[in-house]
Amino acid sequence: MKLNKKGYMLVEIILASALAFGLAFFIIDLVIRLKNKNDDLLVETLITTDKTIITNKLMSYAKSETKNFDCNKLTITDNTVKYKDEVIDIITDYANVGELSCSTSNGKVSINIPLSVPQMPDKDYDITFDYKYEIGDITPPTCKITVSDTTITATFEDNIGGSGIKGETTKTATINGASKYTFTVEDSAGNSKSCSADIKNKVQSCPYDSSPVSGSCLKYVGAPVKECSVSGNFTWSESACNGAYDYSRIVCRQGTLADNKNGCYYYYSKVSSCPSGYSNISNSDYCYIKTE
Repeated sequence: MKLNKKGYMLVEIILASALAFGLAFFIIDLVIRLKNKNDDLLVETLITTDKTIITNKLMSYAKSETKNFDCNKLTITDNTVKYKDEVIDIITDYANVGELSCSTSNGKVSINIPLSVPQMPDKDYDITFDYKYEIGDITPPTCKITVSDTTITATFEDNIGGSGIKGETTKTATINGASKYTFTVEDSAGNSKSCSADIKNKVQSCPYDSSPVSGSCLKYVGAPVKECSVSGNFTWSESACNGAYDYSRIVCRQGTLADNKNGCYYYYSKVSSCPSGYSNISNSDYCYIKTE
């Protein structure tokens, strides 16, 4: 079957329409892709700019404050990053800001600010910042207490690799009463440490439950008995005191009859003891407890 001129024209029109539609679709798709690419490029540029500004600012704060950098002064509210109430940057609204993480330890400032972009979920835009500064000697010296007789000695020692003790390495004090004796040491870097000895008087007490008499302590050892004279001899039988043999006296079988006491007692000297938690100082009336 042959096409006439009209038939050829119809085919040409259909082909031309199909080509035009395909070309139009291609151009529209290209424009959309180009627009999306341009949007992504714009967002990425904004995020990169924010990261650069924030990182540079954090670096300047960390360098200027070193070990005085305070994480509590770094805040993020409504995409606004601040340090000490000074605005560092306002992060683009294209990004969602996560929870801030900040720490300072061992001479290092570590900060992480999570950023995510909904239209580019597979990309990592987190701001991670680490700065190591020279911390020098931050360890205080040690301070040890020893007590002997009436002398308190404090011995100071710096840590290995430290800046060294500033001044004397030992100090002493003479105990002249119940008091707290405190010693302070400092190293050349300005780190200080204190230690002390709290001195108390020994407590005087009796070793038994009786009350002291004339500065001594008593221990009850029995009741007194009557002693009677029978034919020039003495007997412990009270019945022998009847009749003609009525001479009698109150005596103790053991111990001594105490004045104003209805019984016999042994006499003891008072004993000295330390309050609970305190250590005895030999050859003195004092006790101590130390804090190092």
